Amino acid sequence: MRYLLLAVASVLTTVPAYAQAQQQTGPFPLNSVTDRVHSGPQGGALRPSIIALQQTLTELQQLQLQTKQAHWNVSGTLFYPLHELLQDHYEGVAKYADEVAERLQGIGVSSDGRANTIIRGSRIPEYPGGFVDDAQVIQWFAQYYRVTSDEIAQGIKATEDTDPTTSNLLQEVQHAIDKYQWQMRAMIQPTPTDPNSGSDLNNGRPVAPAALPRSPAN
Repeated sequence: MRYLLLAVASVLTTVPAYAQAQQQTGPFPLNSVTDRVHSGPQGGALRPSIIALQQTLTELQQLQLQTKQAHWNVSGTLFYPLHELLQDHYEGVAKYADEVAERLQGIGVSSDGRANTIIRGSRIPEYPGGFVDDAQVIQWFAQYYRVTSDEIAQGIKATEDTDPTTSNLLQEVQHAIDKYQWQMRAMIQPTPTDPNSGSDLNNGRPVAPAALPRSPAN
């Protein structure tokens, strides 16, 4: 019993000194408590990361909203495959939005997912209300997935030297968005044996070329 009491006393006297040493010399930075809307490193080397991550988060949240709207209201011959595809896209976009928001937290900055921020900051327009024809759904998403991908590419370039972790995450997000764009584009992609103009889905009118991929020259 005497030895046990001595051991406990030794631990109790050692812990405060150890904790103090860890606080002073530990390798992990600690975020201080603040009531500011955005805390953390607002300038310096991480500023491009903050801008790129927040803008990407805003666009992903906008895509979440518009994808659900289309998922519910797509109409036409391709209703069912588009209904299912849009649900897959919604889940994927939601996953990456969460990862981008958590990366902002990881570098010490709060993420802003408020509705007003999405309205003010997104470059993606609101999806039309009401029932929307399948051809217009394909065109809309093929076009604005491309817009989103181009915007993420700017963030990748801005962060590749100063914050490779953020740059790598944005590359993952871009890869997913490019995949979604391809899945939409493929439904109206011309081939040597069929122009696949989308006119069979669009009352005899070809789907606008804005949905098609950029040329290599661009």
